Amino acid sequence: MLSTSLRRAAAAGAITAIAAASLVAGVSVANAVPGAPTIVTPADGFTTISTTISVTGTVVDAGGFDQNVTVTASQGGVVATSCTSFVSYFDTSFACDLTVAAAGTYELVATSTEVSGDGVASVPSNAVTVAVGTDTPVTVTSHPEFDNEWSSLTPTLAGVGPALGRVSVFVYPEGTPPVGNLYCEVDPVPASGIWSCTGTNPTWDYGAASFRADGFDVTGAQTASDFGDFIQGAFVPGPPTSSYVLGPASVTATVQGASGAFLQTVVYEAELNGEGSVFTERQVCGASGNPPVVTCAATNLTPGIWNFYTEQDVAEVFYESANDYVLIPPVPGGPSATLLSDGSVRFSGTGVAGYRVLVRTVGASTVCSAIVSGSGTWRCDADLPPGAASYRAIQQSVGFDTNDYDVGSDRSLNGFSAYTSTVSVTVPSPVAPTPSPTPVPWTLEGYDGGALTPGQELTLFAQGLPPGTSVVIEIRSTPQVLGTALVDAQGSFELAVTIPSDLEVGDHTLVAIATPPGGVASTVAIPVAVVASPVDAAKTSVGAPIVDKSDAAPGPLGSDGGGSAVDRSNPAAPSAISDQIPTIDRIIRTPLVLVAGGGLALAILLLVAFPAELLNSTLASNTRRIGRWYAAIDAAVQRATDWFAAVTRTRAVAAAVLVVVTSLIFGFIDPDYGFDPVSLRMTLSLAIGLFIVTYVSSWISGAIISRVWDIPTRISLQPAAVVFAIIGVIVARLLEFSPGFLIGLVIGLDLLTRVGSVHRVRATLTTIGVMVGLAVLAWGGFSVMSGFAPGEPSAVWMLVSDALVATTSEGLTAALAALLPLGYLHGHEIFRHSKKLWAATFVGVGTIFALVVLPTAGTGPGDAAQLGFWILVMAGFAAVTLTLWAVLHFTGNDESDDEDVEHEVEAVR
Repeated sequence: MLSTSLRRAAAAGAITAIAAASLVAGVSVANAVPGAPTIVTPADGFTTISTTISVTGTVVDAGGFDQNVTVTASQGGVVATSCTSFVSYFDTSFACDLTVAAAGTYELVATSTEVSGDGVASVPSNAVTVAVGTDTPVTVTSHPEFDNEWSSLTPTLAGVGPALGRVSVFVYPEGTPPVGNLYCEVDPVPASGIWSCTGTNPTWDYGAASFRADGFDVTGAQTASDFGDFIQGAFVPGPPTSSYVLGPASVTATVQGASGAFLQTVVYEAELNGEGSVFTERQVCGASGNPPVVTCAATNLTPGIWNFYTEQDVAEVFYESANDYVLIPPVPGGPSATLLSDGSVRFSGTGVAGYRVLVRTVGASTVCSAIVSGSGTWRCDADLPPGAASYRAIQQSVGFDTNDYDVGSDRSLNGFSAYTSTVSVTVPSPVAPTPSPTPVPWTLEGYDGGALTPGQELTLFAQGLPPGTSVVIEIRSTPQVLGTALVDAQGSFELAVTIPSDLEVGDHTLVAIATPPGGVASTVAIPVAVVASPVDAAKTSVGAPIVDKSDAAPGPLGSDGGGSAVDRSNPAAPSAISDQIPTIDRIIRTPLVLVAGGGLALAILLLVAFPAELLNSTLASNTRRIGRWYAAIDAAVQRATDWFAAVTRTRAVAAAVLVVVTSLIFGFIDPDYGFDPVSLRMTLSLAIGLFIVTYVSSWISGAIISRVWDIPTRISLQPAAVVFAIIGVIVARLLEFSPGFLIGLVIGLDLLTRVGSVHRVRATLTTIGVMVGLAVLAWGGFSVMSGFAPGEPSAVWMLVSDALVATTSEGLTAALAALLPLGYLHGHEIFRHSKKLWAATFVGVGTIFALVVLPTAGTGPGDAAQLGFWILVMAGFAAVTLTLWAVLHFTGNDESDDEDVEHEVEAVR
């Protein structure tokens, strides 16, 4: 044998020769890939409980180069761990130890790379599967060790055991040899070591039993003692299950028990009275089996309470019961049968109040049912087939509950009485109407000949037509179908129709076409005049006189520009403020109104509020030139108010007088305002709204301010504000705007303690928030009333509706006016404190104001064309305000300078 040095020299010479040959052939020896190694141990399918695996194998001689052999252990294609063995160029075997972290099945593969090469791995070796388990002792975790109860003969057991090994569970029923029976087995146990199993096909009955779980690791060795994990308990059956078929004065009970049990059902007639209840045995039924089933049919039961009590006996050890009650009611009175004109039959009779009576055929098919009234009578109608038949009634109890008798039970069932005697009913066959060869003369009623308006509703009807006649109502000249109806068995029909809202003003024809079954059509034509809609056309009665105002010049809402269209002697006639705000539903359904409202709010901010603040700052520096007249008037009126309050000994009377006077002033927004019922109702509506906006709002705000910030308040009278009410009415009449700009806060809220600006701002925001909240609530109430408005509203209905309109308009207008940044208004206090807070509040209130109040301007509520009109009005206000500011600013410099000099002199003194 050659020495090691000679072998190395020979190998070096061979490598040199190969390298030279490879250079000639264009191949580098360094790029050669070793051959695939082979894993010799462990063998494929090896099992172990050790987490360290010794791997050995062989490599292919690479011609004298050193190799690194890497062995990887993978699970599901993911490498879990690896080891590497260095093999010198003259060796042909490798060995390394793999250590895995957890139990499981691993696939081992080896690859080889040359140490001095470019790191290209060889083809993988043969794959070897190794199962690494544990020798964890078996434990049952699903039950405690003693006193277990299993209601099923095949309970599921669970626990922890040897991973990848086997768990065998044995059962030892009472009285069997100690060898036990194999109950269930888990093989293999999951790698997590958590196992569960359920037995099948038990050969034992209820009673005491024990389970033992034995564990065997992956190598087959037992992991615990000879008895493994041992638990004891008993198979305890559940209560029997019962079902009932309730018939006429009869009950059929079906009860099923546990396997191996004996069942006995006893039928008692019971008189319930809590602990003093009396039970009389009437019938006994019993059965045994696997499982046992008892069927107990009790018939001809007398009215009263019947108890079905079932006992279940298992091995004379375990007892369970089913305790159910059925109330059998008395037989109802009747039935009597009456044939109605429409061909149906009415059955009637007597019974127990609150119970249900069913009318059935002799074959037990129910034709109708009814609940017995409080007076003890019942009736129900049935559409029966033609011919003679017999019917009878049966009564069922309702609401029976043994708890009402202080008796516990599993179930309380409402039973049936026995049947009544039968009643014979003969239903005649329908007689087909004889076709009419000629048109049937008839008269259309419900229209009195008055003028109609688009959107108006009519209720049309007729009598004396053949049953089944089809009626079509049209309006012409261009025919539009208003509705259809079918004549009933009495020869009449009634149909509500609506005049199309887009119908042109002028002369039209109301046409009704009646076609009997198999007959010819008969037409009734009535000339009608359609006029333009007056105020509140939807609430104008059909017979009320209507004036055609199509040629009249437009005027303020509430007038017709050339004579009143409303009968003002009628207390329920519309006033100038009736329905003059849009409903919430209309705002939601009209996106353009929402956009316009937001735009108008910004326009008010830019064209009204900011110019008003500019003017206010100028007025503040010209108080000696402007304001003396207002201060004088305010002082005089305040003295008169205090005198009046002193004479009447209460400010409430003075407040009431102020509200009434202001309401009378507001009433003049209606051009037809005078001594009539409509004006009186309108004044009362305005007074209610003003009282809510001023007095109620102040009272609520004062309560909140006092409770939250502990600031005392007082409701004050501000009679000078009547001047602004008069100005507001004049502006409304000039702009033909109703009911807007109702400015006149004659009642306000004063703080009785000097507080900081923060608390004054909080109090101001609270007052305005309450005022706006009441206005929005009134708006919601008006919207709800509008949705349920009757065709001819009463005077009370119109009073409430107008009061809600007044509350909404007065509240929102007053809130917005109060937010203007003028020195004598609340808005100036917020403006000085925080301009951002003031702007946010102003825009919020302004948006609601623009959505609800401003759309009332012009010729139609919410007309988008009025947007430009109001922007023009506000632009005019801005122009006037800025002009006044310029005059005061540029003409007041000298006086201001003089006043500054006077102040300096006073300072020197």
